Amino acid sequence: MSLPSVSAVIVTYNRRDRLAETVAAVARDAYATEIVVVVDGSYDGSYELLSELAAADPRIRPVWQDNAGDAAARQAGVEHATGEVVLILDDDVLAGPGLAEKHARVHAGTPSAVVLGYMPVRRSPARRPGGFASHLYADEYEAQCRRYEADRSTILRSLWTGNVSLRRSDALRIGFRTDGRRLGYHSDQAFGLRCLRAGLVGVFDRTLRAEHLHERDLDAFVRQSRLRGQDRRALEELFGDLISPGELDDPLSPAVRAAVALAAARGMRRMTVPALLWSVRNAGRARLWRLESASARCLRQIELHRGYREYRAEPPEARPAGVAEYASTGYR
Repeated sequence: MSLPSVSAVIVTYNRRDRLAETVAAVARDAYATEIVVVVDGSYDGSYELLSELAAADPRIRPVWQDNAGDAAARQAGVEHATGEVVLILDDDVLAGPGLAEKHARVHAGTPSAVVLGYMPVRRSPARRPGGFASHLYADEYEAQCRRYEADRSTILRSLWTGNVSLRRSDALRIGFRTDGRRLGYHSDQAFGLRCLRAGLVGVFDRTLRAEHLHERDLDAFVRQSRLRGQDRRALEELFGDLISPGELDDPLSPAVRAAVALAAARGMRRMTVPALLWSVRNAGRARLWRLESASARCLRQIELHRGYREYRAEPPEARPAGVAEYASTGYR
Protein backbone atom coordinates (compact mmCIF):
# COMPACT_ATOMS: atom_id res chain seq x y z
CA MET A 1 0.00 0.00 0.00
CA SER A 2 1.38 3.38 -1.01
CA LEU A 3 1.30 5.81 1.89
CA PRO A 4 0.77 9.57 1.49
CA SER A 5 3.48 11.95 2.65
CA VAL A 6 2.84 13.74 5.95
CA SER A 7 3.67 17.27 7.07
CA ALA A 8 3.33 17.97 10.78
CA VAL A 9 1.88 21.41 11.56
CA ILE A 10 2.22 22.87 15.06
CA VAL A 11 0.83 26.27 16.07
CA THR A 12 2.27 27.89 19.17
CA TYR A 13 1.71 30.87 21.40
CA ASN A 14 3.80 31.70 24.49
CA ARG A 15 5.04 28.17 25.12
CA ARG A 16 8.76 28.40 24.47
CA ASP A 17 9.51 26.25 27.53
CA ARG A 18 7.63 23.30 26.02
CA LEU A 19 8.39 23.86 22.35
CA ALA A 20 11.66 21.94 22.05
CA GLU A 21 10.09 18.86 23.65
CA THR A 22 7.00 19.08 21.43
CA VAL A 23 9.02 19.39 18.22
CA ALA A 24 11.48 16.67 19.23
CA ALA A 25 8.64 14.21 19.84
CA VAL A 26 7.30 14.46 16.30
CA ALA A 27 10.80 14.74 14.81
CA ARG A 28 11.63 11.25 16.10
CA ASP A 29 9.24 9.90 13.48
CA ALA A 30 11.27 9.77 10.26
CA TYR A 31 8.04 9.58 8.26
CA ALA A 32 7.25 13.23 9.05
CA THR A 33 8.72 14.84 5.95
CA GLU A 34 8.58 18.33 7.46
CA ILE A 35 7.57 20.03 10.68
CA VAL A 36 5.98 23.44 10.10
CA VAL A 37 5.76 25.44 13.33
CA VAL A 38 3.75 28.67 13.23
CA VAL A 39 4.54 31.22 15.94
CA ASP A 40 1.38 33.27 16.39
CA GLY A 41 2.90 36.60 17.35
CA SER A 42 4.39 35.60 20.70
CA TYR A 43 7.57 37.43 21.72
CA ASP A 44 8.83 34.85 24.21
CA GLY A 45 11.75 33.66 22.08
CA SER A 46 9.84 30.82 20.40
CA TYR A 47 10.82 31.83 16.87
CA GLU A 48 14.48 32.20 17.80
CA LEU A 49 14.48 28.77 19.44
CA LEU A 50 12.90 27.22 16.35
CA SER A 51 15.51 28.81 14.14
CA GLU A 52 18.19 27.12 16.24
CA LEU A 53 16.40 23.77 16.02
CA ALA A 54 16.01 24.16 12.25
CA ALA A 55 19.77 24.54 11.87
CA ALA A 56 20.14 21.01 13.27
CA ASP A 57 17.11 19.46 11.51
CA PRO A 58 16.18 20.90 8.09
CA ARG A 59 12.71 19.37 8.33
CA ILE A 60 11.81 22.05 10.90
CA ARG A 61 10.32 25.13 9.20
CA PRO A 62 9.59 28.08 11.51
CA VAL A 63 6.84 30.46 10.33
CA TRP A 64 6.08 33.81 11.94
CA GLN A 65 2.76 35.65 11.82
CA ASP A 66 1.38 38.59 13.76
CA ASN A 67 -1.05 37.40 16.42
CA ALA A 68 -4.28 36.32 14.71
CA GLY A 69 -5.45 33.29 16.70
CA ASP A 70 -5.10 29.53 16.42
CA ALA A 71 -7.36 29.13 13.38
CA ALA A 72 -5.37 31.64 11.33
CA ALA A 73 -2.13 30.03 12.49
CA ARG A 74 -3.30 26.58 11.37
CA GLN A 75 -4.31 28.06 8.03
CA ALA A 76 -0.84 29.55 7.60
CA GLY A 77 0.80 26.27 8.59
CA VAL A 78 -1.20 24.24 6.07
CA GLU A 79 -0.47 26.78 3.34
CA HIS A 80 3.28 26.46 4.02
CA ALA A 81 3.15 22.65 4.22
CA THR A 82 3.88 20.46 1.20
CA GLY A 83 2.83 16.96 2.34
CA GLU A 84 -0.24 15.19 0.99
CA VAL A 85 -1.55 14.88 4.55
CA VAL A 86 -1.25 17.51 7.29
CA LEU A 87 -0.96 16.27 10.87
CA ILE A 88 -2.02 19.17 13.09
CA LEU A 89 -0.72 19.10 16.65
CA ASP A 90 -1.17 21.49 19.56
CA ASP A 91 1.91 22.97 21.17
CA ASP A 92 1.30 21.09 24.43
CA VAL A 93 0.84 17.67 22.79
CA LEU A 94 3.69 15.16 22.55
CA ALA A 95 3.48 12.83 19.54
CA GLY A 96 3.81 9.16 20.32
CA PRO A 97 6.18 6.81 18.43
CA GLY A 98 5.44 6.61 14.71
CA LEU A 99 2.46 8.94 14.92
CA ALA A 100 2.87 10.50 11.46
CA GLU A 101 3.21 7.12 9.74
CA LYS A 102 0.20 5.74 11.62
CA HIS A 103 -1.94 8.66 10.48
CA ALA A 104 -0.73 8.09 6.90
CA ARG A 105 -1.81 4.43 7.04
CA VAL A 106 -5.35 5.39 8.05
CA HIS A 107 -5.56 7.90 5.19
CA ALA A 108 -4.27 5.35 2.70
CA GLY A 109 -7.36 3.23 3.33
CA THR A 110 -9.96 5.91 4.10
CA PRO A 111 -10.66 8.66 1.56
CA SER A 112 -12.09 12.05 2.58
CA ALA A 113 -11.28 11.44 6.24
CA VAL A 114 -10.61 13.66 9.21
CA VAL A 115 -8.54 11.35 11.39
CA LEU A 116 -8.60 12.05 15.10
CA GLY A 117 -5.95 10.47 17.29
CA TYR A 118 -5.98 9.83 21.01
CA MET A 119 -4.24 12.26 23.38
CA PRO A 120 -4.88 11.46 27.06
CA VAL A 121 -3.81 14.04 29.60
CA ARG A 122 -0.60 13.33 31.48
CA ARG A 123 -1.73 13.04 35.11
CA SER A 124 0.58 13.74 38.00
CA PRO A 125 0.98 10.84 40.47
CA ALA A 126 -0.57 12.92 43.23
CA ARG A 127 -3.10 15.71 42.86
CA ARG A 128 -1.85 19.17 43.75
CA PRO A 129 -3.75 22.29 44.87
CA GLY A 130 -4.87 24.22 41.80
CA GLY A 131 -4.68 21.19 39.52
CA PHE A 132 -8.45 20.84 39.25
CA ALA A 133 -8.62 22.17 35.67
CA SER A 134 -6.47 19.37 34.27
CA HIS A 135 -8.35 16.72 36.25
CA LEU A 136 -11.70 17.99 34.97
CA TYR A 137 -10.32 18.27 31.42
CA ALA A 138 -8.90 14.74 31.54
CA ASP A 139 -12.17 13.18 32.73
CA GLU A 140 -14.25 15.10 30.18
CA TYR A 141 -11.85 14.22 27.37
CA GLU A 142 -12.11 10.49 28.17
CA ALA A 143 -15.91 10.77 28.22
CA GLN A 144 -15.82 12.44 24.81
CA CYS A 145 -13.63 9.65 23.41
CA ARG A 146 -16.18 7.09 24.60
CA ARG A 147 -18.88 9.05 22.75
CA TYR A 148 -16.75 9.01 19.60
CA GLU A 149 -16.51 5.23 19.80
CA ALA A 150 -20.20 4.76 20.55
CA ASP A 151 -21.36 7.05 17.74
CA ARG A 152 -19.04 8.02 14.89
CA SER A 153 -21.36 10.85 13.86
CA THR A 154 -20.21 12.79 16.94
CA ILE A 155 -16.58 12.99 15.81
CA LEU A 156 -16.97 15.94 13.45
CA ARG A 157 -19.91 17.43 15.35
CA SER A 158 -17.77 17.68 18.50
CA LEU A 159 -14.24 17.74 17.10
CA TRP A 160 -11.56 17.97 19.79
CA THR A 161 -8.35 18.75 17.98
CA GLY A 162 -4.71 18.59 19.07
CA ASN A 163 -3.88 15.34 17.28
CA VAL A 164 -5.79 15.40 14.01
CA SER A 165 -4.98 14.90 10.32
CA LEU A 166 -6.59 15.29 6.92
CA ARG A 167 -5.60 15.62 3.30
CA ARG A 168 -3.94 18.97 2.69
CA SER A 169 -6.20 19.54 -0.32
CA ASP A 170 -9.27 19.11 1.92
CA ALA A 171 -7.82 21.42 4.56
CA LEU A 172 -7.19 24.14 1.98
CA ARG A 173 -10.62 23.69 0.41
CA ILE A 174 -12.45 23.98 3.72
CA GLY A 175 -10.18 26.45 5.51
CA PHE A 176 -9.75 26.99 9.24
CA ARG A 177 -11.17 30.49 9.55
CA THR A 178 -14.83 30.77 10.50
CA ASP A 179 -16.89 33.33 8.58
CA GLY A 180 -14.42 36.13 9.28
CA ARG A 181 -14.69 35.54 13.04
CA ARG A 182 -12.00 34.71 15.53
CA LEU A 183 -13.43 32.22 17.98
CA GLY A 184 -11.80 32.22 21.38
CA TYR A 185 -12.29 28.53 22.29
CA HIS A 186 -14.33 26.45 19.84
CA SER A 187 -12.47 27.04 16.58
CA ASP A 188 -11.80 23.29 16.45
CA GLN A 189 -15.49 22.43 16.67
CA ALA A 190 -16.30 25.03 14.02
CA PHE A 191 -13.74 23.40 11.73
CA GLY A 192 -15.26 19.98 12.38
CA LEU A 193 -18.73 21.25 11.49
CA ARG A 194 -17.42 22.75 8.26
CA CYS A 195 -15.78 19.42 7.42
CA LEU A 196 -19.10 17.68 8.08
CA ARG A 197 -20.91 20.15 5.86
CA ALA A 198 -18.30 19.52 3.14
CA GLY A 199 -18.93 15.77 3.16
CA LEU A 200 -15.84 14.54 5.02
CA VAL A 201 -16.04 11.64 7.46
CA GLY A 202 -14.64 11.45 10.98
CA VAL A 203 -12.39 8.61 12.15
CA PHE A 204 -11.25 8.18 15.75
CA ASP A 205 -8.39 5.77 16.45
CA ARG A 206 -6.87 5.22 19.91
CA THR A 207 -3.73 3.67 18.42
CA LEU A 208 -2.76 7.09 17.06
CA ARG A 209 -1.50 8.09 20.46
CA ALA A 210 -0.05 11.31 21.78
CA GLU A 211 0.19 12.82 25.27
CA HIS A 212 -1.43 16.07 26.34
CA LEU A 213 0.57 18.19 28.78
CA HIS A 214 -2.47 20.14 29.92
CA GLU A 215 -2.04 22.96 32.46
CA ARG A 216 -4.45 25.79 33.32
CA ASP A 217 -4.54 28.12 36.30
CA LEU A 218 -7.73 29.45 37.86
CA ASP A 219 -7.70 32.75 35.95
CA ALA A 220 -7.35 30.98 32.61
CA PHE A 221 -10.05 28.49 33.59
CA VAL A 222 -12.52 31.28 34.32
CA ARG A 223 -11.65 33.27 31.20
CA GLN A 224 -11.92 30.26 28.93
CA SER A 225 -15.24 29.23 30.48
CA ARG A 226 -16.67 32.59 29.50
CA LEU A 227 -15.20 32.28 26.00
CA ARG A 228 -16.79 28.85 25.65
CA GLY A 229 -20.16 30.40 26.37
CA GLN A 230 -19.65 33.10 23.75
CA ASP A 231 -18.52 30.55 21.18
CA ARG A 232 -21.51 28.32 21.83
CA ARG A 233 -23.78 31.13 20.77
CA ALA A 234 -21.63 31.82 17.72
CA LEU A 235 -21.74 28.16 16.66
CA GLU A 236 -25.52 28.12 16.97
CA GLU A 237 -25.67 31.14 14.66
CA LEU A 238 -23.24 29.73 12.12
CA PHE A 239 -24.29 26.06 12.10
CA GLY A 240 -27.98 26.09 12.94
CA ASP A 241 -28.49 23.42 10.28
CA LEU A 242 -26.17 21.03 12.09
CA ILE A 243 -26.65 21.78 15.78
CA SER A 244 -29.63 22.91 17.82
CA PRO A 245 -29.77 25.41 20.72
CA GLY A 246 -28.73 23.75 23.93
CA GLU A 247 -27.02 20.82 22.19
CA LEU A 248 -23.60 22.10 23.24
CA ASP A 249 -24.56 22.53 26.89
CA ASP A 250 -23.13 20.30 29.60
CA PRO A 251 -25.76 17.82 30.86
CA LEU A 252 -27.50 19.37 33.87
CA SER A 253 -30.73 18.62 35.65
CA PRO A 254 -33.50 21.23 35.28
CA ALA A 255 -33.06 22.25 38.92
CA VAL A 256 -29.31 22.75 38.57
CA ARG A 257 -29.79 24.60 35.29
CA ALA A 258 -32.26 26.98 36.96
CA ALA A 259 -29.87 27.51 39.88
CA VAL A 260 -27.01 28.33 37.50
CA ALA A 261 -29.16 30.81 35.59
CA LEU A 262 -30.06 32.53 38.86
CA ALA A 263 -26.44 32.58 40.08
CA ALA A 264 -25.28 33.99 36.73
CA ALA A 265 -27.71 36.91 36.86
CA ARG A 266 -25.85 40.21 37.03
CA GLY A 267 -26.82 41.06 40.60
CA MET A 268 -26.24 37.55 41.97
CA ARG A 269 -22.98 37.02 40.09
CA ARG A 270 -21.28 39.72 42.14
CA MET A 271 -21.76 37.51 45.18
CA THR A 272 -21.58 33.98 43.79
CA VAL A 273 -18.42 34.31 41.69
CA PRO A 274 -16.17 35.68 44.50
CA ALA A 275 -17.54 33.00 46.84
CA LEU A 276 -16.80 30.23 44.37
CA LEU A 277 -13.33 31.57 43.61
CA TRP A 278 -12.62 31.55 47.35
CA SER A 279 -13.95 28.00 47.60
CA VAL A 280 -11.82 26.69 44.73
CA ARG A 281 -8.63 28.22 46.12
CA ASN A 282 -9.14 27.19 49.73
CA ALA A 283 -10.56 23.74 49.04
CA GLY A 284 -7.44 23.00 47.01
CA ARG A 285 -5.15 24.25 49.77
CA ALA A 286 -7.01 22.03 52.25
CA ARG A 287 -6.82 19.11 49.80
CA LEU A 288 -10.58 18.80 49.71
CA TRP A 289 -10.50 17.61 46.12
CA ARG A 290 -14.20 16.91 45.65
CA LEU A 291 -15.11 20.35 46.94
CA GLU A 292 -12.43 21.97 44.76
CA SER A 293 -13.77 20.23 41.64
CA ALA A 294 -17.43 20.85 42.50
CA SER A 295 -16.80 24.55 43.12
CA ALA A 296 -14.89 24.80 39.84
CA ARG A 297 -17.73 23.14 37.91
CA CYS A 298 -20.25 25.58 39.38
CA LEU A 299 -17.98 28.50 38.56
CA ARG A 300 -17.58 27.26 35.00
CA GLN A 301 -21.33 26.94 34.50
CA ILE A 302 -21.89 30.51 35.69
CA GLU A 303 -19.21 31.86 33.33
CA LEU A 304 -20.55 29.78 30.43
CA HIS A 305 -24.01 31.18 31.03
CA ARG A 306 -22.59 34.69 31.32
CA GLY A 307 -20.60 34.39 28.08
CA TYR A 308 -23.55 32.95 26.18
CA ARG A 309 -25.90 35.66 27.40
CA GLU A 310 -23.49 38.56 26.86
CA TYR A 311 -22.75 37.45 23.32
CA ARG A 312 -26.43 37.07 22.61
CA ALA A 313 -27.16 40.57 23.94
CA GLU A 314 -24.72 42.25 21.55
CA PRO A 315 -26.02 43.46 18.18
CA PRO A 316 -24.10 41.84 15.29
CA GLU A 317 -22.45 45.11 14.28
CA ALA A 318 -20.99 45.46 17.79
CA ARG A 319 -19.17 42.12 17.73
CA PRO A 320 -15.49 42.51 16.85
CA ALA A 321 -14.50 39.96 14.21
CA GLY A 322 -10.81 39.87 15.03
CA VAL A 323 -10.62 39.90 18.82
CA ALA A 324 -10.24 36.99 21.20
CA GLU A 325 -8.66 36.36 24.58
CA TYR A 326 -6.01 33.75 25.25
CA ALA A 327 -4.51 32.39 28.41
CA SER A 328 -1.03 33.72 29.03
CA THR A 329 0.28 30.14 28.80
CA GLY A 330 -0.98 29.56 25.26
CA TYR A 331 -4.07 28.34 23.48
CA ARG A 332 -6.79 26.26 25.11
